[in-house]
Amino acid sequence: MQQHAARLRALLDEEAEGQDDLSPAGEAAVRAHLRLVAEALAATAGPATRGALEDLADSLPERFAAGEGEVNDELERLGAAAARELDLQFGSEPTGSDPSIAQMIDRRLRVLAWSRFLLRRVGEAVGDDGFADAALRWMGDRQDQLANTIFAMDRRAKEAEIARSGPAAVDDPVLVNRIGQAAMLQAHTRFLVEAVAASLTRR
Repeated sequence: MQQHAARLRALLDEEAEGQDDLSPAGEAAVRAHLRLVAEALAATAGPATRGALEDLADSLPERFAAGEGEVNDELERLGAAAARELDLQFGSEPTGSDPSIAQMIDRRLRVLAWSRFLLRRVGEAVGDDGFADAALRWMGDRQDQLANTIFAMDRRAKEAEIARSGPAAVDDPVLVNRIGQAAMLQAHTRFLVEAVAASLTRR
């Protein structure tokens, strides 16, 4: 992502057009990051799959629009699973009563739902019915790795902000929230790329 920051900014601008939520991990940002992933896959694919992956990358904006119902269904399933897990951890307390926690969970679920959407489209493009499931298993087995990556990215971003503006820079809860959102999405994107690479070469 760092090497292609200009392309990512262009994709962010395209996805942001007409959108209300322009937060660092809003749907527009998620879609822009996934489009960059799709373009990277097409650019690095072998001859057998390059054409199909290029077609996928080119058509993703239309596929995103057509796939909103599929993603919403995915969100319902993921939301129900997350609610059950929270109940197991915290009992019947209304964990959603804290707006910041509810928003954080919603953002992460949206990243996962859209990522699953992309994985299914990649599987279709390369003619591998088991690809998406294999990638999701890979990701499920490495959640500690994802958590560590989010933490490291968040810490580096805060350290950079302190270096620019001084120690009080991260006293601003709005700034800290934006840094956290960006770190979460960037870490999930890197994690997704690693899962795709591992799953495409598994056979």
